[in-house]
Amino acid sequence: MAPKSPDPLSTETETIRKFWDANPVAAEGIEYEPGTPEFFARFDAVREAEDCEPYEYSNQVHGYDSAAGKRVLDVGCGNGYVLDRYARQGAEVCGVDLTARAVELSRKRFEIAGLKGSFQQIDGVHLPFPDRHFDIVCSMGVLHHIPDPRPTIDEIFRVLKPGGEVILMLYYRYSYKYMILFRLKRLLDPRYRGKSQQQALNMNDGADCPLAMVYSKSEAISLLRAFEKHQTRLNQLTWRQLFLVGPLVRAAARWFGSPSDTWLARRLGWNLYITARKPEAQEANA
Repeated sequence: MAPKSPDPLSTETETIRKFWDANPVAAEGIEYEPGTPEFFARFDAVREAEDCEPYEYSNQVHGYDSAAGKRVLDVGCGNGYVLDRYARQGAEVCGVDLTARAVELSRKRFEIAGLKGSFQQIDGVHLPFPDRHFDIVCSMGVLHHIPDPRPTIDEIFRVLKPGGEVILMLYYRYSYKYMILFRLKRLLDPRYRGKSQQQALNMNDGADCPLAMVYSKSEAISLLRAFEKHQTRLNQLTWRQLFLVGPLVRAAARWFGSPSDTWLARRLGWNLYITARKPEAQEANA
């Protein structure tokens, strides 16, 4: 089957595209100009901090160190962080994103690092690749910003080789952050007062973020119902989420270290990772 032709962007998708084009992931909290070596170095340090997603943890999820020679696609590549880690281990990498800004930043990251990779802007659904092309397709923190991710999941299924792996990260419905922290913010934080739970969730990625969604483990597995061998894991629970107050946050960090990969985080963490395999024997209906 040939790749489908892109459709014109819906009004909702265009709103999402405009937001992320103007607000590259995490750029607001970094003091350097996006696209500079200093920006990428600072972004990587923040992402790999102990209370976020240390490289060792990310490697457990993605298997960077066993990716040599594999074809890898990142759907929603952001500024190219994940593909950078794959490429350094010898993978052949491609990235697609809804925004021209993300494609520009990813290309710049690879240019600075002297890495090879290809990047394209897409319509948010259709993937411009042939059937059974990739060994791994990942999409990290992206599909929970799409009203209906099922068409994109169908495309991921199409472009994966039989036996290929899909890796997703979604926001977790039963996390401490969603169940408790957002409700506390709606009571205590003037910026959130009067907001609905959905509006508070959207604001997690910026005051004007048009959409964010949360998924339970069963809902995530249902999205990947055409796949098999599903595995889930949780991480990211910070002292700031738990205690809010600065002195308590600093004291907890000093006394107890990072809570992000503890027993509690593995049950109430914000980031839900799910991996699955495309069936080897036959191409199931997505």
